[in-house]
Amino acid sequence: IAEYAEIACAGILFVAELEALEKALLEPSRPMIAIVGGSKVSSKLSILDTLSDRVDQLIVGGGIANTFIKAMGFEVGSSMYEEDLVPAAKKIIDKLEKRGASLPVISDVVCGKKFDVNEVAITKNINDVHKDDMIFDLGKNSVNEIVKCIDNAKTIIWNGPVGVFEFDQFAKGTETMSYAIANSEAFSLAGGGDTIAAIEKFNVAKDISYISTAGGAFLEFAEGKKLPAIEILERRF
Repeated sequence: IAEYAEIACAGILFVAELEALEKALLEPSRPMIAIVGGSKVSSKLSILDTLSDRVDQLIVGGGIANTFIKAMGFEVGSSMYEEDLVPAAKKIIDKLEKRGASLPVISDVVCGKKFDVNEVAITKNINDVHKDDMIFDLGKNSVNEIVKCIDNAKTIIWNGPVGVFEFDQFAKGTETMSYAIANSEAFSLAGGGDTIAAIEKFNVAKDISYISTAGGAFLEFAEGKKLPAIEILERRF
């Protein structure tokens, strides 16, 4: 429509989204960190690969972290992870190291035996995860390392929780991280449905610099893809 309409322009929200995305991704203050959570590496492999070229520290959580934990040579028990993407995770880790960037070490995790709202949470050293354990959150020591990264950052990109925050016993990692981002003086950009749900649960919305409602376009822009609406407006003007 914008291509053929007599008048075409960007709305206030569109402009605000674009300015926030550009500030965080194209002209970031350093150190720049990215927190990427979610269930599958496959759904965010492209953004992980792109961010590994840009950030000073890449933090992974949720099911995504399990694939990276496996790539580091540790046991993940019966946790959700993607065996076929372990090599891709290793490449991302290697790329970060070669750039002088890093992926903070995950030293402890919170486990259960089954995915259930009443499941008992047990914190374990990463070396002590058993075959029948399922990892549902990051442990206190791992989260403390993330908080240190957040406290030192000038730009924070947040997409995805680091644990099953819907269950209170597995929510501590995401909760602690949320408060650290909220208390940070860095420019913080958050986006994604689960991220927004976590922000609402822990009541930190007013302290996040910008919360993107762009959905999939948020990730596409972060990946460096051209967005159709932007391309059309650029052609028109």
